Amino acid sequence: MPTEQGPTGDPSSEDSARISITFFRLFRVMRLVKLLSRGEGIRTLLWTFIKSFQALPYVALLIAMLFFIYAVIGMQVFGKIAMRDNTQINRNNNFQTFPQAVLLLFRCATGEAWQDIMLACLPGKRCDPDSDNNTEEFSCGSNFAIVYFITFYMLCAFLVNY
Repeated sequence: MPTEQGPTGDPSSEDSARISITFFRLFRVMRLVKLLSRGEGIRTLLWTFIKSFQALPYVALLIAMLFFIYAVIGMQVFGKIAMRDNTQINRNNNFQTFPQAVLLLFRCATGEAWQDIMLACLPGKRCDPDSDNNTEEFSCGSNFAIVYFITFYMLCAFLVNY
C-alpha cells in the first residue's frame, strides 16, 4: 500500500511542516496578550464581557421557568380548542401537549404571528371533540388570552433584551 510522502520523500515531513506553522501561530496570540496588557480600556471591556457570561445561566433558567409556567397555564386554559388546518391553532401549533405548548410559546416569543394566535384563543372557538368539554360545541377559548399572550410577549422581550 503506497504512503503519501512529503516533498523530501519523507512521509512525516508534511506533519512536521504543519506543526511548525501551528507553532508560529502562537506568536500571533502572544501579540493579542501584549495588546491586552497595554490597553486599559480593552482589558476593562474584556473583563465586563467575561463577567456578563457568568449571569447567563441564571437568565436562561428564568426564561425556562417562564416557558414552563406559561405552557402549563396554556394547556389548562386553551388545550381544548379544536385543531383546524385553516386557523392558527392546528396540528403544529396547539396547547394540547406540553411539548407542543412550549413550541407554540417559542413561536410567540420570537414574534411570529403571536397576535393571530392570541385571536385564535379568544372565546367562541370550536372545541375539540376528543376533549372532556361536551357541553357546547363553540364554548372553548377565553378572554384571558389577551392578558396571557401580551404578558408573555412582554416578559420574554424584557428578559431577552436585558
